[in-house]
Amino acid sequence: MIPIYVWPIGLLSSLFFWKWLQRSRYRSISRNCAVRKRLARDKRREELLHLLRTKYAAQLPEPKITEKIYKSTATELLDSLKRKEFTYTQVVLVLSLRSIKIGQEINCTTEEFFDQAIQAAETFDADTDDQSELLLKGIPMSIKDHIDQKGADSSMGMTARNFQPLLKDGLIVQLMKEQGAIAGFVRTATIQGMMLPESESETYGVATNPYNRTRTTGGSSGGDGALVAAHGAPIGIGSDIGGSIRIPAHFCGVFGYKPTPGRLTRKGVTVPSTKKYMGETNVRATVGPLARCTDDLVLVMRSFLQETMWTEDTETPRQPWREERFNEQKRLTIGYYTNDNWFSPAPACIRAVNEAADALRKLGHKVIPYTPIDVPEAVRLYVGLVGADGARHFLESLQNEPPNPFYSLLIFANKLPNFLRPLLAFILRLFGERRSAHTLLASGPKSAYQYFDLVIDLRQYTDRWLDEMKKNRIDLLLTPVNALPAYRRGQSSTLFSSCSYTFLFNVLHLPAGVVPMTVVRDDEQYYEDIGHSNNDMMVSLAKDVCRESAGLPIGVQLAGWPNDDERVLRVMKELENAIDKSQRPVPALANHIDIYAN
Repeated sequence: MIPIYVWPIGLLSSLFFWKWLQRSRYRSISRNCAVRKRLARDKRREELLHLLRTKYAAQLPEPKITEKIYKSTATELLDSLKRKEFTYTQVVLVLSLRSIKIGQEINCTTEEFFDQAIQAAETFDADTDDQSELLLKGIPMSIKDHIDQKGADSSMGMTARNFQPLLKDGLIVQLMKEQGAIAGFVRTATIQGMMLPESESETYGVATNPYNRTRTTGGSSGGDGALVAAHGAPIGIGSDIGGSIRIPAHFCGVFGYKPTPGRLTRKGVTVPSTKKYMGETNVRATVGPLARCTDDLVLVMRSFLQETMWTEDTETPRQPWREERFNEQKRLTIGYYTNDNWFSPAPACIRAVNEAADALRKLGHKVIPYTPIDVPEAVRLYVGLVGADGARHFLESLQNEPPNPFYSLLIFANKLPNFLRPLLAFILRLFGERRSAHTLLASGPKSAYQYFDLVIDLRQYTDRWLDEMKKNRIDLLLTPVNALPAYRRGQSSTLFSSCSYTFLFNVLHLPAGVVPMTVVRDDEQYYEDIGHSNNDMMVSLAKDVCRESAGLPIGVQLAGWPNDDERVLRVMKELENAIDKSQRPVPALANHIDIYAN
C-alpha cells in the first residue's frame, strides 16, 4: 500500500513538472517568433541595402558632402537644404546607409523603412512650391519601437507583438510628418516592456553603447540615444516615465528632453498592457526628443504644439509654444545639488554639475546650493504607484513570453506576499541593505485604500517641493542625471536606485532636460559613498561601473516648473553655448562608419 504522504508529494511534483513544460513551450514559441521576425528584418535590410546601392548609387554624394550631412544637426541640415548644398534624397540616402551600418554594429535599430523615406525625400526634391514654413522639412527621424507608425509593429521588445503591423500612423508620427519630417525612417530598440534602463529583446538582441560595447545604452529609449550619438539620425523620438529619455541621453552623450507630463498628447503610443491603456496615471509617461543640440529639441516641441494635436486629442490642454518665453533674457535663480542623499554620485557626475553651475553663473544667473527634499519618499511613491498592481498588467502584456532575466528582482519584489515584506526588510537591514529594504517595503500590490493613500502622499510631497522652490524663488534646478556613467550590461536591475535623479521629476511632474557636459577622466574611475551611510551591494556595483569608465559621457539635468518647458529649453541652450564644443563627447564609432564599403 502506498503511504498517504506520497500522494501530495506526487501531486506537487506533477504540478511543478506541468508548469515547467508550459514555460518551456512558451519559451520555445517566443524564441521561434523572435527568430522569424529577426530573419524577416534582416532579409528586408539586405533588400533595402541593395536598393540604395543600385537604384540610388548615382546620388550618393562625395565623402566631403557625406561627412557634412551626418555631422550636421537637424537645424544645420535645414539651413544647408535651403541653400541647396545637397538634396533631400542625399540626406536620406546617407543617413539610411549609416543607420544600417550602425544597426549592424551596435544593434540599436529594429524595423527599417528606408524605401519609403527616400520616396518622401524625392517628393521634396521635385516640389517647386515654397514650403519653408514646415519646421522639419526633409529631416529623417528615428522612432522608438512603441510609437505607432503605419506598417510597423510597435513591439516594445515583446515577441507577442511581432508581425502585427499597424494600419495607420499614430498622432505622434502624424504631427511630425505634418511638419515635413521623414519620421520613422528607422525604428529603434528598447527593452522588453520598457521597464528598465537597458535596451535589449529576444527579437533584436542587445543594443550596446556607441562609446563602449561592454556598456548599455540606457533605456528604455536607448536605441534612439545610441543612434543619435553615432550620427545615424539627427533626432530620435522616445518616451520617459522614469528617465527613459534622459538616462540614454546621459549614457550616450546627447541632448534629451522630457516635457511636462500632459502638455503633449499620449495618443498613438502603445503601452505594456493588453488593454491598450495604462491604469496608473499619477506617474505619467510622456514622449519627447533626443538630439545633438537644444535647437533640435525646440524644433520638435514646436512641431508637437500645433493645432492638429489639440483637434485630434481634446484631452490635451491647449498650450501653444511661447516663443517670447523661450527668448527672454531674464536673470534666473537656479538651485543646484550634486547629491540627493539617497545615492551618492560618481566623481565625474559631481564635477559636471559644478562646471555647469560655474558656467551659468558666468552667464549672469544666480546659482545657489539647494537641498533636495526627502528623496527616499520619492522612491517610495514612485515604486509604490508604478507597481501598485504588483506588476500584473506588465506580466500579462508579455502574453506568456518569459520575462527578461533582468526583471527577476522586480518580479520577486512584486510577487512576495505582503505579510513577509517587513520580515525580509528587517533581514536586509541587518545585512546593511538599507536601500533594498526601503524599496522592498514600497513595492507589491496595493489595496484601493492603500493606493488612494499613496496618491494623497504624492500630492502632499509635490506641494512640499513646489512650496519650498517658491519660498526660495527657484526658477530651475540643476542636478546630476544619474549617479553613475553608463552601466555594464545587466546592472540596471540592481542599480535602479541610482536613477533617483531622474524619476524624482516624474514624481513631481516637472519638465526636465539633459545637456552633455563632459566625459569621465582617467583620475575619476572610482566610486565612494559620500558620508559612508551605505555599505551595500549597490555600492559594490557602483564601484564596478566606475572601473574602466574613462571616456564615457556625462550629462547634467535641468528641471523647471510645470508647463514652463520654454524656460528649461532656453537655459539648456545657454548652457550648451557656454560649453567648449571641443569638450562635447563624440563616440569614435560615429567617425568609423564607412558607407562606401560593401
